[in-house]
Amino acid sequence: MATIVASVRSPVTPSQGSTAELTTRLLALLEKMTDQADPDDVHKLRTTVRRVEVRLTHCPPKVAKSLRSLRKQAGKVRDIDVHLDLLKAPLFTAPAPAGGAASVRDQLRGALKSKRTRHEDSLLHLVGDAAPLLESKLPKVVRQSAVPEPDASNVRQRTAEARQRFLQWTRNIPEAGAQLHRLRIDAKKLRYSLEPLSAFAEAAEMADRLKQVQDAIGSWHDWATLLELACRELGSPNSEPAYAALEARVTREFNKAHRTTERVRQWMESAKPAAPASRVNSSQNLIRKAG
Repeated sequence: MATIVASVRSPVTPSQGSTAELTTRLLALLEKMTDQADPDDVHKLRTTVRRVEVRLTHCPPKVAKSLRSLRKQAGKVRDIDVHLDLLKAPLFTAPAPAGGAASVRDQLRGALKSKRTRHEDSLLHLVGDAAPLLESKLPKVVRQSAVPEPDASNVRQRTAEARQRFLQWTRNIPEAGAQLHRLRIDAKKLRYSLEPLSAFAEAAEMADRLKQVQDAIGSWHDWATLLELACRELGSPNSEPAYAALEARVTREFNKAHRTTERVRQWMESAKPAAPASRVNSSQNLIRKAG
């Protein structure tokens, strides 16, 4: 079995900056999003909020509620933006008879854009409410949550626990959609809890592997939820070919998510340290915070 060595890797990426840097980025995004929710800004808002949530060891209820509300509403807008991008896939853009795939694409796009307008309005309203509170309270909360810089021993413990948790979650890789989606969320939070350690090679490698799982399951979930939308919005016989193609794509993405998860699980098993690391509770507390 491979022995994990706490070697140092640099430089770190922007997403792996300090909690204070993430907070500065978050407040700048809130200031920018006054009358428009650009897709890229919505994505950054969602991921930055979750990273901040995962890293905070202490968070007053009002601040926690504000962060959670922002993340969830940004998530609703982000999901629609992802679906709009999926509609550019060959499945929808290939030439088709009148009333065929192209009209299906237009139907779905119209439904999504209407829904996005409503959710964008709600998000901008939340941003307006949250910005003053977070600007006044969040920097202090971040200072109170400051933790010492990790050393090699601490990194080894944290990565050993992360590995153990992932292996536990994937002892039986979920077949049910809700449980598979839950695995993605857990893997994402576990990855974010490792990002502050990414100057160390083994933590960076584990975070990269968790991202592979997150992305593969996320791709399946995006197509699956688009299929759900199609079931609600499409009713004409002409939509059947597109519907069948969507079902086939969802099945392929589901199988790919399973293969990716199994491959990462095998890597985690082979990457176990030669000597068991002692169990710690710190990262368990961190990754439970952002639900």
